[in-house]
Amino acid sequence: MFLVLPFLQFLGYDIMNPDEVCPEHHADFSEKYKNRVDYAVLREGHPVIAIECKALGAPLKDDRGQLKSYFNAAHTVKMGVITDGLVYEFYADSDEPNMMDPNAFLSLDLREIAKGKIEDSVVDGLKSLQKSNFDPENIGAEAKRKLVFQNLVQQIEALAVTPSEAFVRLLLQNIGLKHVRAKAVVEYTELTRNAFAEFVNLRILQRLDLPVKDKETDKPVLVPDTSKGDADTKPGDGPVITDTELQVYEYAKRRLAFLADNDDLFDAIPGVEYKNYKGKFIVFYRKERSGRLFDFYENKGTKYTFDFGEEFGGEFGSDELGGLDEQLLKVFKARVEAMGIKKKRMKGEN
Repeated sequence: MFLVLPFLQFLGYDIMNPDEVCPEHHADFSEKYKNRVDYAVLREGHPVIAIECKALGAPLKDDRGQLKSYFNAAHTVKMGVITDGLVYEFYADSDEPNMMDPNAFLSLDLREIAKGKIEDSVVDGLKSLQKSNFDPENIGAEAKRKLVFQNLVQQIEALAVTPSEAFVRLLLQNIGLKHVRAKAVVEYTELTRNAFAEFVNLRILQRLDLPVKDKETDKPVLVPDTSKGDADTKPGDGPVITDTELQVYEYAKRRLAFLADNDDLFDAIPGVEYKNYKGKFIVFYRKERSGRLFDFYENKGTKYTFDFGEEFGGEFGSDELGGLDEQLLKVFKARVEAMGIKKKRMKGEN
């Protein structure tokens, strides 16, 4: 509980003034049904922010109902906070007055912030919660905007991984391709996914203030041939590449673009390729055997299973796509260095 007070002080509230920050504040429906909240921030004697404190590390979702009941009882409360002192969830009543929203409009973890990991939306949110800026009457509308923004981000993330046909057709229409057959849309979907990945890479470089070295622009763009009939298609020519496999490949390239700490590594990223086998998806640098980065297995015990080889950490499995940075960068550096040495030897022999 005492971890909360410095946070309130940071926001500009006088924690020593019980008329501004009141512990164990009550808002009762009746004598029979008592309602108390750990802290209430008061304005002109009325609670406007209710704060429910849990033990450090305790799951916050277990006590959302308790905060909801306080929302219902104290009609002047416009924002509710649940926290264990390090993790904070902020709620408002953006849909109905005195009915707490089911989803937090702002969440933050002070441990992540201490590591320098803080999003712009969190910074803006904290500014709006400072005593000098906090407006109880408008917090509901602000929360609504943030919730809509979060949903839009989730939708864009989903489209980046798996573009819908409607979305692909919309983009194609915007570049002048209006009458595209269903067969061609499947191929254009892959181009759309790659374009999204390239856009993310460029934004990362701009954010890090690194020079953009677009080696891909010198390569011809493979545009699906829509002039041929469906009879030219041979569906049995090899294993079908799944969306998850392509997602893994694009993820690996994006992470390498972010992790590359010198020009040689960055310039080598276009050389990262893949090959699909039945039951195994291989990502490699330039040469499949000597340049292998990892083997990927889908749904092998976990959703994502990577094998980097014993030298680089062996097999790694997870249901979430992430946590690969150390192994990925290490093996990529080794492959790029090995290829560079081999290339120099060949030049010397000539």
